[in-house]
Amino acid sequence: MIEFQNVYFSYKDSDAAIKDISFSIKQGECTVLCGRSGSGKSTILRTVSGLAPIFYDGTLQGKIEVDKRIPAELESEERAKLFGVVFQDPRSQFFMNTVQDEICFAAENIGVPSNKIKEMLFDVSKFVGIEDLLSRNIDELSSGQKQKVAIASSLILQPNVLILDEPTSNLDVRGAKVLVEIIKKVKDRGISIIISEHRLGLFKEVTDKFLYVDKGRLNEIWTREEFEKLSDEELSSLGLRPKTVEKNSNNHAKTDKDLLLDINSLSFRYKKTREGIDNINLQLYKGEVVSLLGNNGAGKTTLCKVIGGLLKENSGTIKYKGKISNCNLRNKFCYFVMQDADYQLYSDSVAGEIAFGKKVTEKLKQDLIESLDTFKLMELKDRHPASLSGGEKQRVTLAAAYCSDADIYILDEPTSGMDGEGLHAIIRWVKLLSEKGKTVVIITHDLLLARATSNRFIYLEDGEQVKSSNPLGGGNDTVEVKVYLATQTVDSDWPK
Repeated sequence: MIEFQNVYFSYKDSDAAIKDISFSIKQGECTVLCGRSGSGKSTILRTVSGLAPIFYDGTLQGKIEVDKRIPAELESEERAKLFGVVFQDPRSQFFMNTVQDEICFAAENIGVPSNKIKEMLFDVSKFVGIEDLLSRNIDELSSGQKQKVAIASSLILQPNVLILDEPTSNLDVRGAKVLVEIIKKVKDRGISIIISEHRLGLFKEVTDKFLYVDKGRLNEIWTREEFEKLSDEELSSLGLRPKTVEKNSNNHAKTDKDLLLDINSLSFRYKKTREGIDNINLQLYKGEVVSLLGNNGAGKTTLCKVIGGLLKENSGTIKYKGKISNCNLRNKFCYFVMQDADYQLYSDSVAGEIAFGKKVTEKLKQDLIESLDTFKLMELKDRHPASLSGGEKQRVTLAAAYCSDADIYILDEPTSGMDGEGLHAIIRWVKLLSEKGKTVVIITHDLLLARATSNRFIYLEDGEQVKSSNPLGGGNDTVEVKVYLATQTVDSDWPK
């Protein structure tokens, strides 16, 4: 179905992004591209679909055939029928307001009759499991729901190839499992699937082979069985995420004098949707690392935006070192690293971004060098942030936070789009902040990160605080989280 022979691609005015790539994918096979951030995985996906060089200007050499056709020579209608593409951030590919309009968009564009479109809409929405969302506004959906809509939109024309770029980067554990089930059904229909991903363990049951890309070259091809045999040491040496990490052993002793932030009866509701958080009571201590857990849409980011002073609470109080603090004060002692790195990139170079808005001192210069080294950005220090991969951008925002002097650091999905090296760098950095007496709150679905860094887990469900627990213990222990909904109790084995 997909054939690469000695493929090179160079973006305009830059060195080759991929070099001498050769591989093949059969009909109905699922192939996962893996490797460090910036290794060339997304470029391979763009050349498969013909977006490079048609949309991404550059020079293409070698032979690429998909279903015995050359993607770069196809008309847009032919490409739309041949490929279904889901980007890392589904929002970037939405054009319409409602779910059903978005799903039908591609079919309407190529002139499919309206009665046929209705049939196709019914079939694909049932296939993906979103019949109940068809009348909803896309902006009101959770990240997992948006991902399903993007997949349905890409499948409505019944393509031969489905391309997924970092599909789990914004998904909770439940959403990732649902995605894998959808991929199984797609495979059963004989559709070939190619995925660029860092969270490799999630796809091991559906993947036929793993392609390891390093510095633009295809260095390894593993079957599922061969990949399973790789040790954590081997995975880490290749810049991939390990299967397990050591648990945090910093059993921070909390005393009254260590209390940094005291949150009481905190509530906030968005005016338009009336969604938000209710009656949150939480204490944060100096030097503590807390993982804030819960499904997409549970209110984790909203809570942290209120804590960080980006949103003003409707009711309740937040005391900082014993004194009630307003939004302006909280902005000064909190540093919020957003999930979408593009919202926090302003400068024309990586080094300039890290130092942006800060007074230039000898300490800042020293911190700058240390942060570039910690997050492996030294070779990229003169690059424009817009030219970086998603994982590289995320590392830049974290390096900028590293050079600040806040008391509380809030990290919103810091390992989204991160490779193994990025994960280890964040673990090291969080531990360093904790040792310096800084408090770190991590919004995450990443079990490896939570387990490796946190003293406590705080679990949110539907905007309400449900459970607080200590993750420490021996062996493969399970922390039981009971989610109370009216009169029923739902047990979750999250996290292990």
